[in-house]
Amino acid sequence: MATGITVLVRFSNGSIAYMTNDAVTDGAAGAQLLTANQGGDLSQVSGVTIGQAYTGLTATDACVIVKKQASADGRLLWANFRGPDGAVIVPIDGGGSMVGQMIKLYKPVMMTTGVTIFAAQQSASDSATLVASLDVCSPSKCDNFTVTAVDGANTELLNKDGATIGQSMNGLVATQMTARYPQSIGLNNALAGVSALFVTASDGALKAMVPPQSNSSGVYAGPSITYPVRILQNDSAFVNSDT
Repeated sequence: MATGITVLVRFSNGSIAYMTNDAVTDGAAGAQLLTANQGGDLSQVSGVTIGQAYTGLTATDACVIVKKQASADGRLLWANFRGPDGAVIVPIDGGGSMVGQMIKLYKPVMMTTGVTIFAAQQSASDSATLVASLDVCSPSKCDNFTVTAVDGANTELLNKDGATIGQSMNGLVATQMTARYPQSIGLNNALAGVSALFVTASDGALKAMVPPQSNSSGVYAGPSITYPVRILQNDSAFVNSDT
């Protein structure tokens, strides 16, 4: 059963882009999305990156739709704009098969050759070993961290290059975080885990609790947290699921 991810993008001049990939496998690795004209039904070039198709424009709003054929179980893990160097520029928010609004990006993104969109999804299920995802943004840098949860154990999230939150964002002040976990009835429904993703200092002291988004209803509730959190080198982000 195929799963497609679509990203809708609005630019500052009012132009709109439709980006999609109709064969994204379950898991944290994700896949690149390219322009599509849906068999000629949409008037845009097909099969190229967003940076190539819309060079010179500035993206201001976007949203993600995850659709699994004949099912409403597809859930967004993460989506983001990436620069020519592969680094995350900003996350893109959204949800499952229904998303009720275009969402303002954390900061505008100028389109240049090499700017791309990647996204990942996982089917919702009643499991303690799904992929946890955490988007973290500061004014100078954003990143995404994931891990496959281990039932009843603190499991550390890492970015796509294998770095911890402290290694990736040392010295920066995070002003927005969004957590996701595609559990159908909750991250901690057996009550022996932790009901949110969390960030700790080197001594284990809690620095942030980040409640996971529920993205099945199509209603975007905003980032999980928007209070400031200074990230230091030995900080860590964890999930502890139980079901």
